[in-house]
Amino acid sequence: MIEAALREALENTIPEFAGEIYPTNAPENATKPYLVYMRITTNKIKTLEGLTGKEYLSFMFNVMAPKYSDMKSLVEKVEDFLISLPGTQIGSYYVEDIDINNISEQYEFELKVNRGIIDFTIYFEEV
Repeated sequence: MIEAALREALENTIPEFAGEIYPTNAPENATKPYLVYMRITTNKIKTLEGLTGKEYLSFMFNVMAPKYSDMKSLVEKVEDFLISLPGTQIGSYYVEDIDINNISEQYEFELKVNRGIIDFTIYFEEV
């Protein structure tokens, strides 16, 4: 799955996230900066001949950190990571392109963390 390849590449590129990347939600006791991801949309490319094997998926990455400055720094690192992906292979996937759709931030009062939200679309095919 592309999620596993993205997670591994992120952990190798941004050591602050090693062991701190979670699908859909994080454990309640998470205290270090962490990343929560979720898939927003799935699109499989189809022509008149049928499915091509190419896909594009939209994800939302939530960078969570108690300190605002840590969140901002990590969001920048994630953005740089995403921008570097087109034309590369991660795991068994060739990344054709990335669109960063939106980057926003907010404070989560209940969790007492700053959230940096990166909404992006990745275009890829399995090799």
